[in-house]
Amino acid sequence: MQSIIELEEEVNKLPPKEKRRFKAIFDVSTSEGKLKIPDSFRQKVLQYFGKKNENEQIIEAEKQVLKRLCTQKIVRTFNRRTREGALFNGLRATRPGMRGQDIAIEKGFVYKHIKEALKNCDLCEPEKLTSEDTFGRVLGKHCTTGANIAKYDAAHGMLIFNRHNPLEFSREELSDYIEVGFKWFEKARKANKEFEYPFFMWNCLGKAGASQVHGHAHLLVGKGMHYAKVEVLREAIQEYKQKEGGNYFDDLFGAHESVELALAPKNSNVRILVYVTPTKEKETVIISPKPVAESDDAKKAIFKTLRCFIDNLGVTCFNLTVSMPALRASKSHPHVVRVVDRGSMLKATSDVAGMELYASNVIASDPCRVIEALKECF
Repeated sequence: MQSIIELEEEVNKLPPKEKRRFKAIFDVSTSEGKLKIPDSFRQKVLQYFGKKNENEQIIEAEKQVLKRLCTQKIVRTFNRRTREGALFNGLRATRPGMRGQDIAIEKGFVYKHIKEALKNCDLCEPEKLTSEDTFGRVLGKHCTTGANIAKYDAAHGMLIFNRHNPLEFSREELSDYIEVGFKWFEKARKANKEFEYPFFMWNCLGKAGASQVHGHAHLLVGKGMHYAKVEVLREAIQEYKQKEGGNYFDDLFGAHESVELALAPKNSNVRILVYVTPTKEKETVIISPKPVAESDDAKKAIFKTLRCFIDNLGVTCFNLTVSMPALRASKSHPHVVRVVDRGSMLKATSDVAGMELYASNVIASDPCRVIEALKECF
């Protein structure tokens, strides 16, 4: 498959068993949106959407540009189990304000912003300038924990990286972040056994929701039940087992593998897919049968995925989450890592609007390009 726009055709060509597996989880439909462009608007449209060379010169005939614009192919995807959905139109990636980024300019701007934030950075002195949990701090080689001063939930800690720059980290450092975070989960539960539903979250830079530039992650342990979207996933796993008789994650991976949007790294027990119903851009899912803090395979996969996003795809703002079973529950499902690009800091617009909040997610990036990059990095 060359593009996500071909997804429905690709699914229809699958062998019967693979097609049934795919359709047991996903619905896919394709349609065409048509429009007319007045003569008075044509030159502006050509400048906005025409393909350009390195010197910003149009290298495409006006007729080709208009043909692409006047008939637009839209792919709609829907996860029947988790109720997630997305809309893909390859044209949107080149609409005004959404052209491919010059990675050097983007990173230059971001790194300057990160450096300027060193002035008066509280997280650079966490033991002096951050609050701590009543059970104390968990100290790692490359990070320490603190308490979030304005909590999302009752058991809400912060994982504060030693490095100020959140985009610079080694595999050893990332492993330490994860391991220390999971030690905090255990301490939080020991302090209050009612809290047993852990959630790990790293919002990197402002576009991804971070209130501080300095590298940090959030650690939460919920009471009574998983957080809402994790609970939806847990119920979807159970429903799938009851109705289809299969393992949801095995079939989720298999469905993506059948349309060339998955990879299984050699000598590793983790599986990786670029999701066909993403929350936002470039969403990549890492499935680990073991707790990620105890799995070198998982930590390696997370590191390689993040470095691919940052170094190869030019991502600077991202969300990374880890959802997992309750701390004392049977291992009802694997640890699920999700990574999503949240857009350029050079752009004033938000990547989330009314569609994402109340309808379906509108996606500009093509999962086929993302899996290509990941395969090169792995």
